[in-house]
Amino acid sequence: MRPRINKKLAAVGVAAVVGVASTIALTSGSANASPVYGYNGYSIGTDVQGGIVASGPQVKAEISCTTDASRRSQNDLATANINNQAIARTVTTDTFAFAEKRGNGVTSTATAADIRVGGLLHLTGAKTTTTAWIKNGVTYYTGSTTFAGVKIGAVNVPSLLKAKPNTKVAVPGLGYIVLNRVGGVKTSTGIYSYAQAVVLHATVKNRYIPEGVDVAVLKTRAEVTKPATALVIGDAYATKANVDQLVKSGPTSYQATCQGTEGKLHRVAVGEVNIPKVAYVGAAFTTKRGNIGPDKSYVDFSSHVAGVKVGNLSIGAIESSASAWKTKDGKVGLNSKSTIASIKVGNKVYPVKTGENAELEIPGIAKLTFNQVLRQSRYISVNALVIDVYSLNTKVVVGHSAAGVIG
Repeated sequence: MRPRINKKLAAVGVAAVVGVASTIALTSGSANASPVYGYNGYSIGTDVQGGIVASGPQVKAEISCTTDASRRSQNDLATANINNQAIARTVTTDTFAFAEKRGNGVTSTATAADIRVGGLLHLTGAKTTTTAWIKNGVTYYTGSTTFAGVKIGAVNVPSLLKAKPNTKVAVPGLGYIVLNRVGGVKTSTGIYSYAQAVVLHATVKNRYIPEGVDVAVLKTRAEVTKPATALVIGDAYATKANVDQLVKSGPTSYQATCQGTEGKLHRVAVGEVNIPKVAYVGAAFTTKRGNIGPDKSYVDFSSHVAGVKVGNLSIGAIESSASAWKTKDGKVGLNSKSTIASIKVGNKVYPVKTGENAELEIPGIAKLTFNQVLRQSRYISVNALVIDVYSLNTKVVVGHSAAGVIG
């Protein structure tokens, strides 16, 4: 599961700092200092993997980065289409957190009355579910898929109604399928499990699914963290460009988290990025590091860009960072910092302004905004630089970092 910041935080505007640092330390009440469990999970009707098919997850139910054990999400749809084909019909999805006698956890379930790939494959009464939970410090998971009917070509295959985990079956005219794909991963901070009813692998040319594309049908994930002082959230990216209301490019080198990295540094790098008719971006990378625990939870994000060119405008190396932490006694800390090496138009050098929300107008070319910093009591978002390009009605965000804690 690619983790997300909750909608309330994601709706917050962009932010940036140049050559400054800010720290906020707050002391919360004893209730807020109590350890919390973290709940994440989703269930999806269909999801295309690989290829260039323009279809993301369909019929999605999701809970993300929450400490609320009563959170639930449900969805349903008559059909889920892939490549203009009704692959799954009467699809329902359900994901919910729980805190009860069996422990703290998440269950995700997806069902479909009918899964069909023309006359090549027909599955009826499909149901897949996975649960991950923690009780008395011990992690557990279960996952399974069942079918009411399985037909490959014109042949009924009753032995596959309760297929063993990760059963691979050839499907003439399509390629192969994997039934009941399940698994679980335990970490020092918790556990996540996954289950998928069927994954369709199109390895030959056919009229239903483009060759080389994989389609997961009824895809679920459940994730829960061990008790900790807080969940950690945040993200980082090198650049993102928007033309009017349409996303033109990015985010590049993107990273996010809900639980940290078990204290390990994760680095995502890209080479040169060309945003057609907008900007040229040099090599870039982002980093993240964090952990959650009973004494302290923390997360650090950073973004690094070698340089940016927009027309005659040249900007030197750009960096930003954001961090957040919370201790068991309820103290919360936020920190942000970023730098910009230089700004030039042709041979003319412009000063890099300091202070929050400072602006620099370059007549006829662009408006540069520095130091946009957004703070909440437990969240900070930073962009090193925002470029508004007049002639293109385009906004380019460079050097984004954000971090926060929940709970």
